[in-house]
Amino acid sequence: MAKRFGEAARRTLERGLARLLRDGAGAVQSGKEDDLHALRIDVKRLRYNLEFAAPVLGEGAREPLALLALAQDCLGALADADTFARTYAVMLANLPAQSDLRPGLERLCNDAARERVRALEAVRALWYGSQGVPYPDKLAASISAALRSLSNDDAS
Repeated sequence: MAKRFGEAARRTLERGLARLLRDGAGAVQSGKEDDLHALRIDVKRLRYNLEFAAPVLGEGAREPLALLALAQDCLGALADADTFARTYAVMLANLPAQSDLRPGLERLCNDAARERVRALEAVRALWYGSQGVPYPDKLAASISAALRSLSNDDAS
């Protein structure tokens, strides 16, 4: 039973990592909301699959889980900024031209737009490794190391 679980965990994690790496570069480069949302889902799915396999992977799961949580946080801040900008824009569009609420909502729209720029810069800095190894390389290496903890006897 442990052998089957280890094999399934390996396949699931390798596929999830491949999908994240394949789609992530284009999403980060484009900065498009839909692409980044798909990347956020890929990160979340891989993190939860890794959490499920963590008891078998042991300490090796700690680093990739931390890396995935970091990416989720960065992508979450970006998604929040996009959601706020969209919400404020709809509210603004539905206000009469002379509404006293208009200046405040315009300020909120501008704040959300600035936050999106900041959050996208943070995602790109993480992805491209502005302070060291690029995120995809670091994540792939940490997951590979965690999967090596699955011995041939237990998992392959």
